[in-house]
Amino acid sequence: MDISQPDVRNETGSVIGAGITVTGNIEASVDLQIHGKVTGDVRCATLLLGEHGEVHGNIHAERVRVAGLVEGSIETGDLAVEASARIAGDVAYSRIRIANGGVIHGKIKHLPANDVYLGNGKPRLVESDIEPPMAQAVHIE
Repeated sequence: MDISQPDVRNETGSVIGAGITVTGNIEASVDLQIHGKVTGDVRCATLLLGEHGEVHGNIHAERVRVAGLVEGSIETGDLAVEASARIAGDVAYSRIRIANGGVIHGKIKHLPANDVYLGNGKPRLVESDIEPPMAQAVHIE
């Protein structure tokens, strides 16, 4: 998924577009894309932080993909750090991928998958909500 531009077709999530600044904590039960600036904590299902997006606060999400700037801690089951990402804060994760060039300044702690919480007091397995990509059928005669 290209996170450089907002995907406004996503009906199960919300987008904070470029040029928008939000001050205050955000809590969402859906996926969230941030291409603007958030000053406050973010809690959501999946967070996609675009290349020019910024979060100045802590992030708690089941899945996080960072291409922009985070100044704060991240707690997630599945973390993808893109080449353009800059994270200044501690990171706790179950699975992690760091692209060449991605930067994390802080402590990095591995969490067993059953130790990841979304704030509702119940552990969530990262794999439980990830649907495999739809296979495309090709018919050759």
